[in-house]
Amino acid sequence: MKLISGIFALIILAAVLSFALSNRQNVSVGLWPLDGAMASPLYAIGLAPLVFGLVFGGLWGWLGSMPHRLRARRLNKELTALNDKIGEMQRDASAQPTKVKGQSGFWRFK
Repeated sequence: MKLISGIFALIILAAVLSFALSNRQNVSVGLWPLDGAMASPLYAIGLAPLVFGLVFGGLWGWLGSMPHRLRARRLNKELTALNDKIGEMQRDASAQPTKVKGQSGFWRFK
C-alpha cells in the first residue's frame, strides 16, 4: 500500500511541477472593491486554492475525528487499568495456598 501511495504521490508531484513550469508568466490580480492589483505568477494563483483546500480539508477531518480519538484514548486507559487489576488479582490468587478437597459425599465408595 505504501508503494502504491508513493507512486501516486510522484505522479501528482510531476503534474504539479509540469503545471508550474508551463505557467510562469505574471498576471495581475485585483479584488473588485479595492483599487490595488498584485502581480503574481499564474501557477501560484492556480495552486493556492488547491493548497488551501488540502490544508482546510485535512484540518476538518482531524477535528471531525477528535471525539473518536478521545474516546479511544479513554477506553485504552480503562483497559490498561483493568489489565493491571487482573494481573494483581492473579498474583494474589497464586500467593494464597489452595485447598484440595478429597472425595466426599456421593462419590465416596466404601
